[in-house]
Amino acid sequence: MSRAPRFVCTDPDAGDLEFADVDAVLDAVEAALVQPGAALFDAARQSRQPLGLHPEIRAAWEDRLRYQPAKPGLGLPPLPSMTALVRSLPGDDDELARRKEAFARVRAGTLPPAPRADPAPHDRSRRYAAIGLACALALLAVVGWVIVTFASRLSSFAAGVTSFRPR
Repeated sequence: MSRAPRFVCTDPDAGDLEFADVDAVLDAVEAALVQPGAALFDAARQSRQPLGLHPEIRAAWEDRLRYQPAKPGLGLPPLPSMTALVRSLPGDDDELARRKEAFARVRAGTLPPAPRADPAPHDRSRRYAAIGLACALALLAVVGWVIVTFASRLSSFAAGVTSFRPR
């Protein structure tokens, strides 16, 4: 039985990465797979926030830094400050300005046309499914005919062998 991941990290460079626990997230930070500012969804808390601001991850990060010996190469970076991470978040003013601009474009009718979905892949998959079903039914009919023919010839042969003919 597969267990749903607790953390899902959305990184623009790496895409969506799923982690089972805090240690797995810290291992990914240590391997430079994700950055402390990457968006992290915590399924247990049902919240989305930057990885470096998550309280459990920060606590485990501090513990790991305390007991981790210095080693060359990749390692766990120093814990970023809370104020630096909060400043790196997009502000509410930016969001409000983008929403107002989008609303103005909708009102003015200057939005680019929405891309049309190509219906061909959906039609092709139905066509292939219908062809596959027809082939399976034809094969089933042929196998059934072979079995019935074999059974009838076998029964006529058995009747001929076991019949009593006067000599």
